[in-house]
Amino acid sequence: MDKEKSIKEMLGKLNKDYPLTPHTGAGRLFTTVRRMKAEKEVGLPIDLRIGSTISVKTGKAANKMNEQEWESFFEDLSKQLKRDYPELYQQLFPQK
Repeated sequence: MDKEKSIKEMLGKLNKDYPLTPHTGAGRLFTTVRRMKAEKEVGLPIDLRIGSTISVKTGKAANKMNEQEWESFFEDLSKQLKRDYPELYQQLFPQK
């Protein structure tokens, strides 16, 4: 029961601190990468991570992927953010 409560608290905090916004283009990509980065950093299990982002390559929602697929998907989205919106990328990854 404590683990379930801890996960619910973690999800609540992620929703509050890293909300996904219904923007297009830069806003959507930025908030998606920001949220995925935060979920990874807190160690949230993949099946409990946000599933609204779907890979064109695999056809899977992010929360239905295995770890390797998820990491590859996150890396691809991060690279796209860096390429298309470098100033937003720098906000999330200031040292890179």
